[in-house]
Amino acid sequence: MSEVRSFTPSSFQAFLEEGRLMGSRCKACGTLYLPPRPLCPRCGGREIEWEELRGEGEVKAFTVIHVPPTSMAGRTPYAVAVVELKEGPKITARISEGQEVQVGTKVVAEFRKEGDKTLLFFKPLGPTSP
Repeated sequence: MSEVRSFTPSSFQAFLEEGRLMGSRCKACGTLYLPPRPLCPRCGGREIEWEELRGEGEVKAFTVIHVPPTSMAGRTPYAVAVVELKEGPKITARISEGQEVQVGTKVVAEFRKEGDKTLLFFKPLGPTSP
């Protein structure tokens, strides 16, 4: 189902507030993007529609942050991963606190309220193999 919202960071954030992970799909070439964008970088198409993603994917790369930016002081260490979603797009997000992660770990999206914003995290599914 296509939503009637502009393709802006504030619209993407509003969907996160609703617990929905939304990408954009080009009607001309079918390419799916996350984060969403109003213009297709692949073909230049301008007919774009919202598409809800399941939020299931696999860790393709990650790093553990020990020296954080000021806004994250006192929250270390924490992991940030590049997750390839089952639908194809990749997105970078934090891994849920206290969770072990490695390349190949299956994950699912989690929406967490921090202050006045809802942030996207990914939670590993099942035990992580060494």
